[in-house]
Amino acid sequence: MSQRLYADGKPSLSGVDAAIVDDVSAEEPWRLVERFAELDRVSGTDDERSAAAYVTDRLEQFGVDHELFTPSLYLSTPHGASIETDDGWAAASAKTVSFSASGTAEGELVYVENDDEMDSIEAMLSVSLDGLPSDLSGKVVMSESIIPISAIGELADRGAEAFVGIHPHEREPHEGIVTPVWGGAPPYDEKERVPDLLVANVSASEGRELKERAEQGAKVTVTAETTTEWTAAPLVLARIPGEAAPGTDQFVLAHGHIDSWHVGVTDNATGDATLLELARVLDAHRDQLRRDVWVAWWPGHSTGRYAGSTWFTDEFAQELATNCVAHVNIDSPGVADATAYDERVKWMAGVDDIATSSIEDVSGKGTVKRRPPRAGDYSFNNLGIPGMSLQSSIPESVRNERGYHPVGGSGGHSDAWHVTTDTIEKADPDVLERDTEVYTLATARLSRAERPADPLATIDHVRSIVADYDDASPFDLEPVCSELDELREAAAEFVDDADGYAPELDRLIKTLTRLNFTTDDQFEQDPAEGRPPFPRLEAVESLSALDGDDKRFLELQLQRARNDVVSELRQLRNAL
Repeated sequence: MSQRLYADGKPSLSGVDAAIVDDVSAEEPWRLVERFAELDRVSGTDDERSAAAYVTDRLEQFGVDHELFTPSLYLSTPHGASIETDDGWAAASAKTVSFSASGTAEGELVYVENDDEMDSIEAMLSVSLDGLPSDLSGKVVMSESIIPISAIGELADRGAEAFVGIHPHEREPHEGIVTPVWGGAPPYDEKERVPDLLVANVSASEGRELKERAEQGAKVTVTAETTTEWTAAPLVLARIPGEAAPGTDQFVLAHGHIDSWHVGVTDNATGDATLLELARVLDAHRDQLRRDVWVAWWPGHSTGRYAGSTWFTDEFAQELATNCVAHVNIDSPGVADATAYDERVKWMAGVDDIATSSIEDVSGKGTVKRRPPRAGDYSFNNLGIPGMSLQSSIPESVRNERGYHPVGGSGGHSDAWHVTTDTIEKADPDVLERDTEVYTLATARLSRAERPADPLATIDHVRSIVADYDDASPFDLEPVCSELDELREAAAEFVDDADGYAPELDRLIKTLTRLNFTTDDQFEQDPAEGRPPFPRLEAVESLSALDGDDKRFLELQLQRARNDVVSELRQLRNAL
C-alpha cells in the first residue's frame, strides 16, 4: 500500500489519498509560474489572454476537458495619479485605484488620524470620520488606510473633493479598488452604490511629508485617471468527471483568479499553477472520484471586485445552487518562507474536518479555524455553498523581524501583495509543491467523501452564534435556538438512515451557510463589506444602547427577522 510520511516518520496518508498526493509534481506548476512572471495580467489585456492561452494549451496537452469563455465584465483599470501641494511639492509614489473618479480635484488638505492601530488588515481598511463636518466641500481628506470602502461612500456623500490614502508601504502604495459592489457591475436599482469620488494613494514616506503640509494648511491638487467600461476577458473552466459514482450530478468547484496587479507572482500566478496541477492530477484519478470536479480561472478579480466569479455565479446559478457541494478558493499559495497554516486559512464549519485533516496529513502542521471574510472570490455565499481557503503564511515572528506590515494576501509578504515587486523570487517551488498537495488532497476528499460537508457541525456552529447573541441581548432568540435544536435532532436521525449526500442535507447546509454569511437573497450578491456572523440577527447587540422609538423600531425589525429565520429552519426540518 502506498504511504506518505510526516517528517518525523509517522504515517499520514495511504491508499488513494497517498497516490493522489504523490502524483503532484513541482515541475509543471513552476513552469507556469516562470511564464506568468513575464506577464502583466491586468484583466482584459493581451497578457491576461496569453495567460489563459497557456492554461488552455496545457489542459489540451493533458487531455482535460475544458472551455474558454469571454464574458463582458464591468472593469475599472487605474492608469495614473498625481498629488501636488500649493508650495510646489509633488508626490512621486501617487497611484489611483479601480473605480476612482477620473479628473482633477482641488481643496484644503485635511488630515484625519486613524484611531485604529495599524496592526491588522481590517484596521487598514477603515477610517473613522468622527469629528469631521457634515459638509466637506472644498476639502481633500487624508488618512492612513489602504482602502476604506465604507468611508469612501460617506466622504462622497459629504461632498469631499477627494480622498488621499497613506499606505504603510514605505516605497509605493498597494493597488486596490474602492467600490463596495460585488462583481463590479451593480444591478440597476443599486447603481448609485458605485462611489463617485476621486481617490489617490501615497507611500508611507510621502504620507509623512503630506501630513506636515496639512498641519500648515496646505492646499492640494489631486488628479486620477481610470478607465471604467465593459471589457471582454478570458475565463477558463475545466471539468473532470467523477467516475466512481456516475449517477450523481454533484460537483466540487476549485478556483482562483488568473488576473493580477503587475506580474503578480504570489497573487496569483502560484494559485493558477496549483489549479493547473490539481486538474492534471485529479483527471488522472477520475475513476476514484465520486463527484465531478470543476476547475476555474477567473478574470476581473482585481479591477472588477471578483467580476469573473460573479459572472460565473450568475450564468451557472442553477447548476451551482443544485449540484455544487463545496468550493475551494486557491489564492497565494507557494510564497517563500510560508511555513505556517495559522493566520490565512479560512473555511466554513461544514467543511472543517476535510480542511483541517488535509493540512495536517500533508504538512504535519496544526491549524486553526477562521471565518471567511467577505472577500476573495467567495462569490457563492448567497447560494450557501460552503467554502475553504487553505493559504499558508509566513510566520508572524518572521514578518515582525522583517518589519512587514499587515496585508491581505501573498502569505503576509508586504513587499509582494499588490505592488510591483511581487516577482518570482517571492515564491518558492518547494512551498508551492507542498501547498498544491494540500489543495489537491482537499479537493479530492470533497469529491470522494460520502458527505463532503457535515450538517451537524453546521447546525452546532450556527446554534453557538445565536446563543451568544441571545446571551448578549434582552431580545428573546430562544425560538431560534429551540428550532435549531429540533433541526439537529431531525438531521441526526436523517443522517443515520440516509445513504450518501442526500439533496435534503445539501439544502440544509446551504440554507444555514446563507443565513450565517449574508443578508441579501439567494441569487443576489451582498456588498463587499464586512459581515458579522448571522448578520440578520446581529443587531440584537445594539438593542441595549437604544431607548424610545429607536428601541421599539429595532425590536420590530428583529421580531420579523426572527419569524423569518424560524420559518426557514422549520421548512428544513419538515423536509427531513
